Amino acid sequence: MTFPITAIYAAILCLWMIVLQIAVVAARGRTEVLFGDGGRMDLLLPMRRHANFIETVPMALILLALAEAQGLSAGWLHGAGLLLLASRLIHPFGLAEVRRALALRIAGTVGTWIATLIPIAALLRGAFVA
Repeated sequence: MTFPITAIYAAILCLWMIVLQIAVVAARGRTEVLFGDGGRMDLLLPMRRHANFIETVPMALILLALAEAQGLSAGWLHGAGLLLLASRLIHPFGLAEVRRALALRIAGTVGTWIATLIPIAALLRGAFVA
């Protein structure tokens, strides 16, 4: 079975993941810290931006693929996928040392939760409503 809709969002999100990884590598080069963050905020921020992505996106994509396999409509799949993509694109800009960026962090977090709840709801509905 293929997952053509989930594959679109997985591919785009993986490109963004590489961008976040490159930011960590560049920060490591600037700070000369090989492991951990060395207590340096200029390394901690890119590390947390990447780590937060890794903490949320894989499970969201797995749930999206499962919902696609169970027959969730293309509209719902694209809605969840687009919301996940938009949320993960803006979230790193909200992880900053300035308070004014907090709105982006909140929007990225809540958007990710909603995008993840859509396939969860579909899967649970499919499990209990036959």
